[in-house]
Amino acid sequence: MRKVLLTCAVLATLILAACSSGGSSSGGSNGSTIAMGFGAFTGNTSITIKAGDSVTFDDSSGGVHQLVIGTSGQFSAVSGAPSQLNTATGVMFNSGDKQTILFPNTGTFPITCKIHPSMQATVTVTS
Repeated sequence: MRKVLLTCAVLATLILAACSSGGSSSGGSNGSTIAMGFGAFTGNTSITIKAGDSVTFDDSSGGVHQLVIGTSGQFSAVSGAPSQLNTATGVMFNSGDKQTILFPNTGTFPITCKIHPSMQATVTVTS
């Protein structure tokens, strides 16, 4: 009986962990989440949402990040990108920060961290 209860507890924990993972999910009116670790995005880093949806950037288990539109740690403006990310200074995150950013326009938006150039994510926004 004890083994059965232990097995059920372990399975329940695994199911809950899978349902609440810090990775990314596809669109929907509530948007998606991209999680950040110490020096990397974690989970799915290529997501697709609909125009007008938002993406929450979650640094709950991360470090300091400076996200901008661009690649390899370099800012590169993209027409239609969210204004918060479409500047050379972008959005600063400290460990524990979360910020939700609205993506109102269609397009493909590469996102990088100026502090950790290997951090790359892509948000594709469809109509």
